[in-house]
Amino acid sequence: MQTAANCIIPEDSSKLSIIDVEKFNLDFALKSLKQDNVVLVENVKPADADRIILSIAEELGLKESLELQAAFASINGFRENVGQYFMSVNKRSDYEFIPPHSEGNSTTNMQIASLYSYENSTDGGESVLMNIDQDGSAWQCLREVAPRIKIGTRPLTQNEIARAKLLFKVDANVDILCDEDEILRKIDTKNLGFELYEVLTKPKLKYSQILRKDVRVYWDSVASCDHDSAQEYLQFLKNSGLLKEPETELPLEKMDNATGRRVWSSGVMFNGLFKSKITRKLVSGDLIIQNNLTWTHSTANWTPGSGGRQVVAAFA
Repeated sequence: MQTAANCIIPEDSSKLSIIDVEKFNLDFALKSLKQDNVVLVENVKPADADRIILSIAEELGLKESLELQAAFASINGFRENVGQYFMSVNKRSDYEFIPPHSEGNSTTNMQIASLYSYENSTDGGESVLMNIDQDGSAWQCLREVAPRIKIGTRPLTQNEIARAKLLFKVDANVDILCDEDEILRKIDTKNLGFELYEVLTKPKLKYSQILRKDVRVYWDSVASCDHDSAQEYLQFLKNSGLLKEPETELPLEKMDNATGRRVWSSGVMFNGLFKSKITRKLVSGDLIIQNNLTWTHSTANWTPGSGGRQVVAAFA
């Protein structure tokens, strides 16, 4: 186990651009995002939160993505729409925390993540935003859980390619099983003419429409499959004095919101993955907007009954 000192990530308040909603300026917000800063708009009403995130999405050519993500929230059933573009966050049990991740996976195109606070009167629940180190040493050991098609003795037909994309979100021209992939399981494709596997594969670069370049992304499909990500975040919360615990010690599995999806241990250390962080206990009316590809979001836990917390999210 690494020493506690190695898990310290420096706080960098210079990366947080703060503006009151009465002085909100779209050019200021876009300039801040293009500098890879996080934007915080204060004293925002719910209707203004929808208006602001829409204006930013439109300027970045992401309006359709914003609308689609809001629609998916109710269709998929695990989240509820709150307002026009925002949705409820994942429910959690007592003392559960949310480890750092960028929303989505390498097949999605979620470029923006936004958080809006209706209330946070708990004794914890801090949002911790971590800036990804593009040259960090951790990338050599990280893997993503993803589907991969096995190429047989004949090329796939156009119909098979279309079905693979529609039903399994697989690009049959790109997402091809290779020798470096570690197979986790075979996926039932209902005799559609191709073999499909869930594998551990090296994360791919993704093009950032905000920064206009390819970047490394700590997708949820990378972070939430890895036991060591949860262990690192637990250590980080302890080091930062953010962890809330009951009198009777809870095992990590009871505190980690993603524990059911973890399938392997990468050996990752956060000091080789993140270069800085922003810690903010959101208050009513706080609106956070960040580059979903270069910043992760996470949440500390809180003591049950210590107050109420309603924070919603939007993605584009």
